[in-house]
Amino acid sequence: MLASDSTVRTPRRAQSSLSNPSSDPMESTRKRQSKKDDQIRKKIEHDLRKKNNVSMVSNLGSPQKRSKVSSGAAGTVMSLKPSEAVICKPTNTVYEAAQLMSVTKENCVLVVDEDGLLSGIFTAKDLAFRIVGANLNANQTTIDHIMTPNPMCAKVSTLASDALSLMVNRGFRHLPVVNEGNQIVGVLDITKCYNEAMTKLERMYESSKRLYDAMEGVTEELGPANQPLHVIKYFENLKNLVSGPTLNSVLSERTIPVCCDIKTTVYEAAILMRDNKTTAVLVKDSKNNDEVTGIFTSKDIVLRVIAAGIDPRTCSVIRVMTPKPSYALASSSIHQALRQMFEGHYLNLPVVDDDNTEIVGVVDVLKLTYHTLNQLQSIQMINNGDSDAGSNEEKEGPAWNKFWTSLDNDTSSLHSTSLADVTQSELAQFNVSTNDAVKPSDSISFSGAPETSSSALKAPQVELDFNEPVFFKFKSPQGRTHRVSCKPSDGIQSLRDLIESKLSRQEIRTLLTPPEDSETGQVFETAEQFAISYIDDENDLVAITSDQDLKDCVVVLTSLNKDKINLIVHHPDQNVDVPSILSSAKTTTASPGLPNDTIREMILPGVLFALAASVVVAFTISRK
Repeated sequence: MLASDSTVRTPRRAQSSLSNPSSDPMESTRKRQSKKDDQIRKKIEHDLRKKNNVSMVSNLGSPQKRSKVSSGAAGTVMSLKPSEAVICKPTNTVYEAAQLMSVTKENCVLVVDEDGLLSGIFTAKDLAFRIVGANLNANQTTIDHIMTPNPMCAKVSTLASDALSLMVNRGFRHLPVVNEGNQIVGVLDITKCYNEAMTKLERMYESSKRLYDAMEGVTEELGPANQPLHVIKYFENLKNLVSGPTLNSVLSERTIPVCCDIKTTVYEAAILMRDNKTTAVLVKDSKNNDEVTGIFTSKDIVLRVIAAGIDPRTCSVIRVMTPKPSYALASSSIHQALRQMFEGHYLNLPVVDDDNTEIVGVVDVLKLTYHTLNQLQSIQMINNGDSDAGSNEEKEGPAWNKFWTSLDNDTSSLHSTSLADVTQSELAQFNVSTNDAVKPSDSISFSGAPETSSSALKAPQVELDFNEPVFFKFKSPQGRTHRVSCKPSDGIQSLRDLIESKLSRQEIRTLLTPPEDSETGQVFETAEQFAISYIDDENDLVAITSDQDLKDCVVVLTSLNKDKINLIVHHPDQNVDVPSILSSAKTTTASPGLPNDTIREMILPGVLFALAASVVVAFTISRK
């Protein structure tokens, strides 16, 4: 075995896939390895079905078909679309579990007891460290000996922000999700969550970049002296954000490459991983100037060794490693590296220096994901101010939660170039506001007014006082419109009491009477209390069931400059026709002039128009 090195020399021909993604020898090598892996999986699936092991076969099927469970209430962990869980019994052998993980292409398996309730969890890392690294026999050791018992989990009603914060703060990659009866509903993989969010993040980066490029063009023509100071400062901050942190920022002693020779056994390599707390080792050829010829990971141990029935004490890593791994330059952005890893379907990535001659580290997808999520969280805290005023929940909750829960309806193309494709809530995450940040009088080149008269060009930092009354409007079942004021700090029950005081007994009975499904004829149960909902900035119906939901409602709709909040009072099982409500609202608000919503929709095009107009003015002045 070889010790860890701070740098590992590798030939220049091992180019970074970021700069040369279509390298033919590397691509053909990976394709051959992928075919071998598929053959192993097909053989394993055939063997499992042949044995007719009901508890194991029930997990089999296309990963695409079984990848997601039905979504739940907006804002909860279910809106993050947890994957369907792969489960096994504690009496299954590690060999059987490895086969199951290989066929389903999952790195995490949940263990259930005789009643089907969650009792444990284990991952590919556990199999590598606790079985191979401990020299245990996978055919004789059962899962209950190596699983982590009684794992932490999330309820279906847990807020998405709480679940994500728990995973980031505790270093979890997987988090089981259970219902109120403690039955398994799914499992949350934070890297998959981020992978889905990456498209959205890329669109936000792209839109921010276009705004900055437009601003740079104006500055070149007019000069920085003619620009408002707060505008220049904003776009400088925006430029730093768009460029993002690089891999250099995450390289440390913990990312120093761990290496072994091509003749090292899988057992010895697993011990190296365990002792160095890593899931990947680089494989070097001592007979060829220590050239790095491959990478070997815990994922390879599960599929190519344990599941394939190979003895790790006699198998050398050269037989089961991934040859000629991809590399990333240390100057590459973390976001770019994550995209490379997701598209290449690998969990570890060697990093080379900018001269492309030395491997200076190996990063894993989990570390990069955490780093990016912490950046998003920090950005939100900056948006809310650096002061300690307010709870962490107030600082991190609504927008941090919104970034993830708004993914459901985000189906726009990654390559879209229209600013209209980026929503207000998306831009708000990155200090780009579509609210009244740029007014008609706030021309980018306008310098006649003092700086304090212009709105700061960044996400509105509204200091909400939940002790101040907020106006709510709603329609009764008989069509009468009512208006009430309530302090969010008083809670949902206070709002409910105010609404109920405006309703007649007949209207209350109507709201509690169960609706009938006209298609199926199904009649629901009589409700104990009516439901209160609102339509958020992405036209989703969001229920208000707790004090925090009420505060979130005020935060979201206040950010849209709503002087009042429209509520929908209905039976809990009633299907609310959101499109009809929105259509009615548009018809009602249509009037001469520009309504607030229309102004907001025109803000971003207006910004670019103002920038273009400034350039025209500059050319006109220069000609005189």
